[in-house]
Amino acid sequence: MTTENNYDLTGILRQALHFKKHLVKANLIAIIATLCAVPVPLLLPLMVDEVLLDQPGPTVSFINQFTPELWHGPVLYILAVLLLTLILRIAALILNVVQSRYFTLIAKRITFRIRQKLIHRLGRIAISEYESRGSGSIASHFITDIEVIDNFIGNTVSRFVVAVLSIIGTALILLFLHWQLALLILLMNPLVIYFTMVVGKRVKQLKKRKIRLLRFSSKV
Repeated sequence: MTTENNYDLTGILRQALHFKKHLVKANLIAIIATLCAVPVPLLLPLMVDEVLLDQPGPTVSFINQFTPELWHGPVLYILAVLLLTLILRIAALILNVVQSRYFTLIAKRITFRIRQKLIHRLGRIAISEYESRGSGSIASHFITDIEVIDNFIGNTVSRFVVAVLSIIGTALILLFLHWQLALLILLMNPLVIYFTMVVGKRVKQLKKRKIRLLRFSSKV
């Protein structure tokens, strides 16, 4: 059996590569959406420094170049930055929707191919399999299992690209604002994630033990 006929992670990703045009468009849109969303948290701190603390910088100078001198003042600068923030937020939202559409199209086409292959194999399943495993178990492969693959490609993969780009952009902004504090945050985050995973595994074991005790007590 070839890799493309396997239903593991490698086989699914190999099938997704058949839709290179959609993948390229979706990833380009994800990059543009991230570029629109990442600068937004940086705009307000710039206004605090350049307007409230009365330390004019590149943002104020840029706005002054395109507005009459009579309009120059805190109200103009804050409204201009507010308008830019709204435009960037709306653009990022629209681009994320378009990007999700491309990944959804890829997911639906892959799951359609998988359903076709499963239907062709359905006629070769022995009757004894229906008796031993049950028709519900076999039908779940057509519904539940394929829906998991659909959600993985349509949601997880698209969010993964945006999440990675957002983390990189946020790290660059933190380094630009205060590199000492940024390094502390970047170094501490992996430790927090590690201890969270350790605690999560421990909680999972305790939950399993609790369920076993409840089942044992119900039998007694």
